[in-house]
Amino acid sequence: MGKIYQVIVIGLNGEHMTIDLCDTEEQMKAMTVLQLKEKIGERLPGYGMDNIRLSFATNVLVDDEMTLGSYGVQHTSVINMVIRITDGDQTT
Repeated sequence: MGKIYQVIVIGLNGEHMTIDLCDTEEQMKAMTVLQLKEKIGERLPGYGMDNIRLSFATNVLVDDEMTLGSYGVQHTSVINMVIRITDGDQTT
C-alpha cells in the first residue's frame, strides 16, 4: 500500500479535517484548488464550492484553476477554510 497525500483543513471554529488527496507527489502538485474544494465539499455537503474560501500561509487560494503546487501546498500542509453563509453577508 502506497502513501496517501493529505492536507489538513482548519475551519474558523478550529475544527480539523484531514483530506485525502491522491497517491503520488506528482498528482498532489497537479491538483487544482477546485479539486480540493470538491473534496472538502464531499465532507461538508450543503455548502457550494463558491462559498468555500481557502488560504495557505500568506496566500488566499482564489483561482480555482491554479494548482496546489503553485501555491506551495505539500503533503500535510495546513490550509485554513472559511465558509461564506449565503443567507446574508456573514462569514463563519
